[in-house]
Amino acid sequence: MINNKNEHASIKEVLWKNHKAIRFNAGGYEALMVPEVGANIVELKNVFKGVSILRSPNDNLEFEKFKERPQVYGIPLLFPPNRIEDGKFKLGNKVYQFPINEPKNHNYIHGFIKNDKWEITKKEIISEDQVEIEAIFNFNKEHSFYKYLPHEFQFKLLYNLSNKGLKQTTSIINLGSEKMPIGIGYHTAFNVPYNLESKDEDYRVIMSIGKRWVQDERNLPTGEILDLTEAEKKYANEGVMPLGYKIEAHYTLENIELDGSKFHGAIIEDLSKNMRVVYEMGEEYKHIVIWNDMGDKKYVCIEPQTCVINAPNVGLDKDITGFKTLAPKDTWIEKARIYVEDIG
Repeated sequence: MINNKNEHASIKEVLWKNHKAIRFNAGGYEALMVPEVGANIVELKNVFKGVSILRSPNDNLEFEKFKERPQVYGIPLLFPPNRIEDGKFKLGNKVYQFPINEPKNHNYIHGFIKNDKWEITKKEIISEDQVEIEAIFNFNKEHSFYKYLPHEFQFKLLYNLSNKGLKQTTSIINLGSEKMPIGIGYHTAFNVPYNLESKDEDYRVIMSIGKRWVQDERNLPTGEILDLTEAEKKYANEGVMPLGYKIEAHYTLENIELDGSKFHGAIIEDLSKNMRVVYEMGEEYKHIVIWNDMGDKKYVCIEPQTCVINAPNVGLDKDITGFKTLAPKDTWIEKARIYVEDIG
């Protein structure tokens, strides 16, 4: 149902599925964050257009599944993104050995920050149609994962909600005395359909991709990078249906021209409504994964990443893989934005 009522911005602490959450509204959008599970934005709606953008847990039972597997709901932060072969990599003379949490492929997958509790440090109504919520995650020797990743750092998520949609600013500061490896990604889960009246076949995904990373049976890059097939080239123009068949692919993220302007990111179009959800990604996100969980579950994950899957072990130049290190006291920062607009 479309709601044309002009409501002022608001921020409320609520009990959602019997868990503490923050609901915030501004500019015709409404969002919900769960601080105790990765500060994940598990709901994002355009209330004026009646669009429910992100996949959310439906009930208390599914909320328990969300706590165990937050990567298939909302906008979960992956650190590091996707998989690390055998959970092991080397930086200089230091060897890192993460626990194996994908035993069938003997990989470490999706990081730990997505499940952890974050602290809310800012809740501010900027104007009658703009609000900001900030959450931080402090990591130090007291954390159980420190034995695997012996660095102190702070993650910060700043969300600005307005009539321009949800703007996300992610930053990480190295608080330690040694350089640390970083790779950041998001496993953003979009409802398809996001309009209740629409059908699966009404939808198309457009992505600003350049080349495809070849992956092996463990879903790890082989190091081979291929030109797009004719079918894959459709992602960059008319789009590809996101449901009805299995999709799991890994690409370089490059700029394309959209409506006469440079575009870096992904779009999910509803052709029956002449509407699209736009996912703009900052230039630091140089790689992307698309995955639809076999294509029969009414959602698709669009996953921007700063680096390729298994980046420190791929064996290619860092300019190609995107693998980064962060010097002591330095900060990495990048932005993304999700919004709804009419086509044409």
